[in-house]
Amino acid sequence: MPRYWFIFCCLLLATQWQRLSALKKYSFPLIFATSFYYLDFQLNIMPKDLNTKNLNSYTLVSANLGEGVELERLEYLIRLYNPDIFTFQESQNLSNFETFKDYPFKDCRGHLCFISKHEFKMINFLEYSMFSGYGNWAAFYEVEINNIKVSIANVHLPTVRRVFNNYSNFDDIHSSRVISASILNQWASLKKNVIIAGDFNMTVTDNLYQRNFIEYQNAITDYGLGFNNTFDYIYRGFTIPGVRVDHILFSREFIIEKANTLESLGGDHRPVLSTFTSNNGEM
Repeated sequence: MPRYWFIFCCLLLATQWQRLSALKKYSFPLIFATSFYYLDFQLNIMPKDLNTKNLNSYTLVSANLGEGVELERLEYLIRLYNPDIFTFQESQNLSNFETFKDYPFKDCRGHLCFISKHEFKMINFLEYSMFSGYGNWAAFYEVEINNIKVSIANVHLPTVRRVFNNYSNFDDIHSSRVISASILNQWASLKKNVIIAGDFNMTVTDNLYQRNFIEYQNAITDYGLGFNNTFDYIYRGFTIPGVRVDHILFSREFIIEKANTLESLGGDHRPVLSTFTSNNGEM
């Protein structure tokens, strides 16, 4: 749910400024600053580790295309950022799209799409049928970049839809979320040079995220600036900024050089972009 109520409460409190005690007035700036944190506001202004070894950098874009994609926007994104790898969720088969003519390596199945300029090996995929659904919720790949084997997971974790109309199903879906997050955590813990990208359907403050993914670098959390919501609420033609549920996670072997959310490609999700390299001196 949108978390605007917290900052609205702060603004309401400000209208009663004259009635506040001295202690409450001194506490107000801290409460107001906390409301920005609760709204998932990033303020990463300190210098980060830089690519001082002239290592090759790579750009990955992850996007949920569930509400459709406008090809003009996608083509503009490619011209502007020239990504090396795309991970798409809730996607149709994009293999034959002329838009990706410069991307020779593609794998699209079960509503997940992995499109790359670099040759990769498809390792495995996990189907939603394990949760009584359809399509795939995870696909695992290995990409060799300058003699380094990078393991990448393209994910779309289960989510609760229309909870007020289907409350009886809430426990089952939450159980599916717990299982899928645990599987990803176990998979990643056995590997080095790991990237997990996609629609997690959870924010970084979600208890499930904290239990399973807190040890990984989150591109936006650690390197973003400002409000970076990735899911917007659309109601009767009006778009309301929502929350950040789409993430790109990196194991500690990587240096993240840039991270930001992009304009929507036509749906209710915003793509996440990150430029990165390795800090192990071999990439």
